[in-house]
Amino acid sequence: MAQSDAETTGRIVDLQGVWKRYRRHHDRPARIKDALLARVLGHVHEVEETWAVRDLTMRVEPGEIVGLIGPNGCGKTTVLSVIAGVLEPTRGHLTVRGRVCPMLQAGAGFHPDLTGLENIYLSGAILGMDRREISYQFDSIVEWAEAETWVDTPVRTYSSGMLMRLGFSVAIHMRPDILIVDEILATGDEAFRSRVRRRLRREAEDGKIVLFVSHYMEEIQMLCDRVIWMESGIAIRRGPTAPLVEKYIAQGRANEREIEGRP
Repeated sequence: MAQSDAETTGRIVDLQGVWKRYRRHHDRPARIKDALLARVLGHVHEVEETWAVRDLTMRVEPGEIVGLIGPNGCGKTTVLSVIAGVLEPTRGHLTVRGRVCPMLQAGAGFHPDLTGLENIYLSGAILGMDRREISYQFDSIVEWAEAETWVDTPVRTYSSGMLMRLGFSVAIHMRPDILIVDEILATGDEAFRSRVRRRLRREAEDGKIVLFVSHYMEEIQMLCDRVIWMESGIAIRRGPTAPLVEKYIAQGRANEREIEGRP
């Protein structure tokens, strides 16, 4: 059932001039005694600062599927972690309205010694569902994940594909307003990845917000309405998916030729 304008207009992801800095401490004393001695002797350990995200402004409206593309270390996952509330921005203003479901890692929050059944309740609680809601959705969660034959076995025996299926199924059944999806389609067969794409598209059609990261440009092209291209923490380009992904792929090929010394 399509949701009313009143239900969807409250959802928003809005970043204005957001920066995120990491600090790496080198040669920091491990013990209090060593730290005190270093202070007395005037020794100062080195602090290396890295800006993972630089002055990022982006706004995502209800019904949009927006992809973040770029090489490893360009800041995509940091952006998603800031939006999910896992990280605090160092500077800038962040507005996120709606129930957020971060899918940053397959099976995140699962306990390896518990069964799939037990982890459904555990993961659902972490994602903000109460026990009655989880019980009501339980059969549907198991069915969507096609987990009927293995839901009673410990999670430590699961493959990465099984973890992804069960984790994604729990997540979508929490009825999120904002879905944050980072590389979870890297595992699983094509049939299941196709089911995930259809479900994410349906969520967007129902007025949800979907933020999507993948190194597989085919997935980006099939799913996303527009993309943001990041390099070294900066959004260098943004726009409709098809032409921007073509430029991204072309640049990747050019970089490969340059590295290999080919014309």
